[in-house]
Amino acid sequence: MSSLWPLMQEELGRLLPQLSKLVDAMSLGEDGTAAAQWQRRLTAFQGATSVLGDTALPAVVNRLLGLWKLGNDRHASVAQARRLLLAISELVTLDFPLATAQLKVLAESTPAPAATASKAEQVNPRLRVLFATEVADKCAAMERVLLQLEQSPERLELIAPLMRATHSIKGAARAVRSEAAVSLAHAFEDRLSAAQKQKQPLDSGVLDLALRAVDHIRRLGSDDSEASVAAAAKLRTELQQSTLAAAQPSEVVAAKTASAAAGLAKPVAAKTYIDIEDTDPILRVRASHVSRLIALAGTGMVENRRLRAFGERQQRLRRELGEASRLLDDLHHHLGAPRAHTPVGAQLAGIRQQLGHSRHAINEWLDEFGAYQRESADLTERLYHNASQTRLRPFADIAATYPRMIRDLGRQLGKRVRLSISGDNVAVDRDVLDRLDAPLTHLLRNAIDHGIEDAATRLQRGKLEEGEIRLCASYRAGMLAIEVADDGGGIDYPGVRQKLLSEQGMSAEAVAALDDDALAESLFAAGFTTRHEVSEISGRGVGLDVVRQMLKQLEGSVRLHSTPGGGTRFHLLVPISRAVTRAVATHVAGETYAFPLLRIERLVRAPAAAIHSYEGMQYLTFNGQNIGLVPLAEQLALGVTQHKADGTDIVVVAQDGRRAGFVVDAVLGEFDLATRPLDARLGRVADLAALALMPDGEPVVLLDTEDLMRGALEVERRISRLAGRSEADADRPHRRVLVVDDSISVRELVRQLLVARGYEVQVAVDGLDAWARLREWPCELVITDVDMPRMDGIELTRSIKQDPRLRSLPVVIVSYRDRPEDRARGLEVHADAYLTKSDFQENGFIDVVYGLIGDALVPA
Repeated sequence: MSSLWPLMQEELGRLLPQLSKLVDAMSLGEDGTAAAQWQRRLTAFQGATSVLGDTALPAVVNRLLGLWKLGNDRHASVAQARRLLLAISELVTLDFPLATAQLKVLAESTPAPAATASKAEQVNPRLRVLFATEVADKCAAMERVLLQLEQSPERLELIAPLMRATHSIKGAARAVRSEAAVSLAHAFEDRLSAAQKQKQPLDSGVLDLALRAVDHIRRLGSDDSEASVAAAAKLRTELQQSTLAAAQPSEVVAAKTASAAAGLAKPVAAKTYIDIEDTDPILRVRASHVSRLIALAGTGMVENRRLRAFGERQQRLRRELGEASRLLDDLHHHLGAPRAHTPVGAQLAGIRQQLGHSRHAINEWLDEFGAYQRESADLTERLYHNASQTRLRPFADIAATYPRMIRDLGRQLGKRVRLSISGDNVAVDRDVLDRLDAPLTHLLRNAIDHGIEDAATRLQRGKLEEGEIRLCASYRAGMLAIEVADDGGGIDYPGVRQKLLSEQGMSAEAVAALDDDALAESLFAAGFTTRHEVSEISGRGVGLDVVRQMLKQLEGSVRLHSTPGGGTRFHLLVPISRAVTRAVATHVAGETYAFPLLRIERLVRAPAAAIHSYEGMQYLTFNGQNIGLVPLAEQLALGVTQHKADGTDIVVVAQDGRRAGFVVDAVLGEFDLATRPLDARLGRVADLAALALMPDGEPVVLLDTEDLMRGALEVERRISRLAGRSEADADRPHRRVLVVDDSISVRELVRQLLVARGYEVQVAVDGLDAWARLREWPCELVITDVDMPRMDGIELTRSIKQDPRLRSLPVVIVSYRDRPEDRARGLEVHADAYLTKSDFQENGFIDVVYGLIGDALVPA
């Protein structure tokens, strides 16, 4: 009854603190007295709950009563009791209907107290985590060896390390009482032993069975559910049957061995085999501890710089002592050089002697301090370097899983494919490594599905039946360079042109004007796919655009080169570490600023003759190209850039197919900078990306090249607009349109169409970029794509229509999605028009724009 609920809340308020104290006592092992009081108080309370009528409170109390029955695991009971008491404590503040609903959910979500926990549950959770980690590492190594055996089945010496690893896993599984893992590992060990004794090459069936065994052992390491245990038991039976089948008469075995040896007579160049056991074992440390260690090492470098100032003060003291000694010599001369036996001479001699001792002492101290300063600087630099190295892991950490993936996917598609990996020992920051896994997996799957031809086609083209994919990692100019290449058929450029015509809404003239580089660039457009049908592997239009976006998040880049019939190569360039950035440091208005090396196209010392002015803008003529120049000091509002007689230092930055040259006072050189994020309390600061430390500990600001390019291009457009207006239209403003699309080709197509009609156009790469631009660049129309990173077009439109200052701003959605539900989404957020790229026609599009905002020129 709801009228009695306040009384029950008071009773709960008194009872809950008592029960919490009893739980604390029972958690310490004081089970006897505390458990008896627990049962007595809950039993009395359970009788009182019946006055509330049909509620779930008695059932919840019953769960609490059963927690300390004989045989229950004490630790599990304590954890469940605390969870229930916390949930019940919230009822004290709720009214009766809400409390009743919560009690029902609580009763249904809380299992009845179980009897004695299973052996696996009694194992220390930390031990289970260590077991899962060990199993994952050993299974990865075993998988590599099995793939080596598949390529070279006669290398029976590889079976021994497999057996050692399996035996090690079996011992670890016993320690955590995982009987399913013990029995499966034992059966796998028996099968390997049988193969070793028979001394015959392993056939594909045995290798498939072995790989499945590794998969199931890996799964049991972290999942001991009934389904996993049942699947492992089924595979164990298969292994046992295979072991029995392998035990054949010796003469049959001898015959098979001879036959196999004859078949494998041709020599195979075997790679050097590395044992499964790691000679440099991995020490697992929390990432937060490593980050703090690196931060402390960086602070040590900064603090070490204070020694330089202290040394300079000592040098100044030495000079002052030298000046004092000179003045004393002058005084001695002016006094007529009195003899030492005279009172004045004796005093002067004493002072000169004391000054001499002081100068000698300070010279010794300065020498000692100089050596200490150098050693300290070297020590802190080495400390920081080695602390940073703790974040690095070999490229093999992610590359090790790719051969198996290539093998399985190739079989699924009916293609023979071999993956060769080089540079697997290249060290990379683990955060970068984790983020590289997804784009590399996508590129490798693309190489098999789109690149490598089927066996018949390859033979017709004079190629080997087996295709090859190469994955290479290396260092290049302080960055991590990765190449994913295949020897397949290359990109079908005619097919790409047809897709641009039929699905991307481009005119025949525009498509015909695209060269191979531009066609390759179009493959990175959102939603673009060369597949005509959707499969499990491709055809959904979620492809290279995602790869590029993931790499941009790493401050990286990707380029594509393809030769028809000769294969395709993807070149990836990313920082080795997100904590250390390879950058070019410059002096600007007396301060030090750095450009990320990845965004720099070239550094130029330009003579005055190479710089020209045209319509109010300065340009650098370099290799036949005009590059617009922007004084960096003026853009950062730091003052005026100083031009030097011997030439102007220019940093040329390239991004999204555009270039700009930033004029600086001086280029200091290329460095590995220890970066730190800006203080979150500052929010987003225009043109600045992060703080950094020079190798000597000097602070430096890392520049945001996207912001710089955006500002530079806006300056160029503004000057061009002012210079390009006719006298008649000089006083008439142009209507402004913001084009939002993450595809550079689509963005440029729409921009050109609008500019040709006289509209003033700016572009944004996604919804978040557009939202920021709308705050500083008012416009009359927004044209947006739907699928974009960070903020999509639907969310952008919703934000515009919900903003009191922008709700009247027309929005046109241009999307490749043509389903009714997609159009409905656009209408739900009050878009003013919804066009699909498939029916995107130049005249129709301009008609929509004209209908919404009118002519490009605002009427006089």
